[in-house]
Amino acid sequence: MYPSHLTYLKGKENIWFNPSNGIVGFWEQFRKLEESFPNKPFEYIWNHRDLKKAKELYITAITATGISILEKQKGSWWFLKPKIDPPDGVIGTMVIKNDITEMHVREVEIVEHLQGDVIETIKRKLSNKRYESNTILICFISVGGVKDSIKMAEAVSNEITNLDNIFLAFHGLRVLDIPKNKNNEELMHSMFKISLVQLKPLYNFITIDPIKDTEQWRLGKEKTFLFFDYLGKGNLKEVILENPPKLF
Repeated sequence: MYPSHLTYLKGKENIWFNPSNGIVGFWEQFRKLEESFPNKPFEYIWNHRDLKKAKELYITAITATGISILEKQKGSWWFLKPKIDPPDGVIGTMVIKNDITEMHVREVEIVEHLQGDVIETIKRKLSNKRYESNTILICFISVGGVKDSIKMAEAVSNEITNLDNIFLAFHGLRVLDIPKNKNNEELMHSMFKISLVQLKPLYNFITIDPIKDTEQWRLGKEKTFLFFDYLGKGNLKEVILENPPKLF
């Protein structure tokens, strides 16, 4: 039985995508938009309204990748592009119940931090709203600077909310993880990495390497998508279609 708030996932048309597809595909969309505005800075492209949905898919894919790494089961979480909003995204992992493969899912709510205090951004998102217990809130920090993630975790844990899973994400690394005495190429590679910080219920720090962590998918050695064979329940299966579904 699906909980009432997840009935939209029962349809056979719901496709689960490899998160590497979301990470690589987002930057392809970014470059396409960048070509349309050749004289505009990075911030203009990043904040452009035409990139909004692609950014939500990107952040959802980051969440799925990070949780797979956190659970030491790389590639175990997939993500879905919901046809309704909310939620902003959905991630899922395959579990076997009574010899049937099903998806254990978490809905993803996204808030982007652009200015001011990060904790205040999260508080505003939490205020006067009750989320389903399976929801993950992820705050993507789009502005540079040094943040104390441990103190932020302490502050978030004191907030009165029914939400048990809260994360931060940002491009770059912790200061202590930035490589020293490295050549420019290695330093630039490190800055392309993505940090995912679990603030609640436990504090965890996960580093995603968008080059290495998507390599097997880019080489065609990982599945791109899965879907349920039967309406509502049934085994997930790999299929080869003449016109495969598109994420972006």
